[in-house]
Amino acid sequence: MAGRMLSGSSGGNMGVWLRASQADYALIAQKAGHDRFTFEKMLPYFRGIETYWNKSADPKYHGFSGPIHTVAGRNYPLRDVIRKSYESMGYMCNPESMTGDPTGLTDLTQCFNATSESSCERQHSAGIYDLSNVHVLCESPVARILFDAEKNASGVTLLDSRQLAARKEVIISCGSQKPPQLLMLSGIGPASELSKHEIPTLVDSPSVGQNLFDHMVLTQYFKPRHPEKGLCLLFTGTEWIAFKNIPPSDLAPVLSADNEPGVKDNQHPHLQPKRCHIMTIPFYWPMLATSEYNPEIGPLDGTHMALTSLHLLPISRGAITLKSPNPFDNPVIDPRYFSTNTDRYILRRAVREILRLTETEPLASGLVGEAPPVDPRLPALSTKSSDEEIDARIRAFCGTIVHPMGPCALGTVLYAEFQVKGVQGLRVCDVSVFPEPVGAMLSQTIYAVGELCADLVAGRE
Repeated sequence: MAGRMLSGSSGGNMGVWLRASQADYALIAQKAGHDRFTFEKMLPYFRGIETYWNKSADPKYHGFSGPIHTVAGRNYPLRDVIRKSYESMGYMCNPESMTGDPTGLTDLTQCFNATSESSCERQHSAGIYDLSNVHVLCESPVARILFDAEKNASGVTLLDSRQLAARKEVIISCGSQKPPQLLMLSGIGPASELSKHEIPTLVDSPSVGQNLFDHMVLTQYFKPRHPEKGLCLLFTGTEWIAFKNIPPSDLAPVLSADNEPGVKDNQHPHLQPKRCHIMTIPFYWPMLATSEYNPEIGPLDGTHMALTSLHLLPISRGAITLKSPNPFDNPVIDPRYFSTNTDRYILRRAVREILRLTETEPLASGLVGEAPPVDPRLPALSTKSSDEEIDARIRAFCGTIVHPMGPCALGTVLYAEFQVKGVQGLRVCDVSVFPEPVGAMLSQTIYAVGELCADLVAGRE
């Protein structure tokens, strides 16, 4: 999925404004080979891009004059019910989840300007830059990068055969799926893949297109006991997000079964403290429900709510390869979701957290139970459901939240300055650069990384 609109896919997202664990950024910095990606070094960029909604928040962690305005502080009718149930499960309220430790229950913050309908991208670009000399060419996809004899990126060729020359350098920023395809079409990628399509090899870069991963999610629907009260009529209605770390004692045996290195000495990244493996979010409306799933789930009639379980730190890795040397053809995407026992275990744990929540008071008294899919082989789930029953539901209805990352990773494909290894004057700056998962929604980290890259290009880091 790619966002075909000015400002990209984020022009149509929910605008969730989060930061991941310090441990996530430390791992990215380690893989990238530079400490500029650590949480402490990213903080100036996090602060600089936001106008945070809570003016009494700690200025060490928040900015109050940036271009992206945030909103929070909702108070929906089920707010205290949800909070008390999470607290009964052992979750602690985390009033400041953006300090590098999001663990616990936190208020939803979104990056919307409360005084306009403009997207956060328009806020961002209009608030910082003079765009009078920026020229946007719509319907002008790039076919290949051009290079001179010294392997300097000199421009691009468009699908309509027009050529655009670069004065200084070329910067690729087009999501996660197109950058590896564009590099390979331009002769940068695994030599075996390039030769298969008779593309001359400019740089043999085996990691181009590898290391693809995404955040996985399962959505379930539950029936309120008293729909006439109108508690589930709120489009995009949600106010709580819960982060949870799975204890090493539970996770280590599963990692060992996958032959993951670093388990015995507790050095595996998943065993580090305060890394949040799972996220759960209650929605006060039946998000993404379809009549094919269950025709009794109405769109916004107050009869159902959605609860989502997310796996934030997958270790399964997919790949992007070429279908052909024709730039009009989409690439071949093999995501390889859930190709490890660990990933299946973590999402199953997340689903069990949601099931525990729905059976914990006071929320339990307000629900009748789950509205399962119409498939008779997939019964309603509860805390008594077997692992096999939960896995069957995941196989049938699990999806992604469209956060593909990683196939042009820092450290393997790119230097720590976002420069493509083996050539000059070519950078990549988008979600494809992350060598490891960002254990949160991506918007805030993406904007911060974009600002960092801009500083590097301008020589002002």
